[in-house]
Amino acid sequence: MKTLEHVKLMKKVLINEINQLPQKNSFGENNNSDREQLHGWVIDLAYIEKFGCVDNENSEVSFWYHDECWSPLYDYEGALKEFTEYEQLLRYAAWLNM
Repeated sequence: MKTLEHVKLMKKVLINEINQLPQKNSFGENNNSDREQLHGWVIDLAYIEKFGCVDNENSEVSFWYHDECWSPLYDYEGALKEFTEYEQLLRYAAWLNM
């Protein structure tokens, strides 16, 4: 099972993904469904963050949160690690500038 810190970091990564998601994909189609899916995951993560439990045990976020075998959120695990490293580098840079 993930910790609250994992949930917060994953939420940051997904919000970053939403902000960087272009309006259209490489095929010229809208990314609205991808955007809605990411928004849904962020809402589920916010629920976990606020209440400490999963709202829907059959959701993709629930599978990820409970470390179950399949969830598309596992694709974001690499991004989560990169984001954590990037955040740490920003903290070091801010500390060095002080």
